Amino acid sequence: MKEEELISEKKIAKLSKRLAKSFNISEKEARGLVYEEWELVESLFLAHKKVKAVAQHMTEELNYIYRIA
Repeated sequence: MKEEELISEKKIAKLSKRLAKSFNISEKEARGLVYEEWELVESLFLAHKKVKAVAQHMTEELNYIYRIA
């Protein structure tokens, strides 16, 4: 039984790319955002598994947290 499923570097790269596109920022900035909000990223991957769903929910959550939109 796995205690915690690791999030692969490939998934982090895909998530960063999607967030960069959503927020119109560089992928480097998006990757920083992913690591800054790591607890949120982990909980979203546990709940949704797929990068596309995680990116969508994370975008909504960050918009709410930072009141972007």
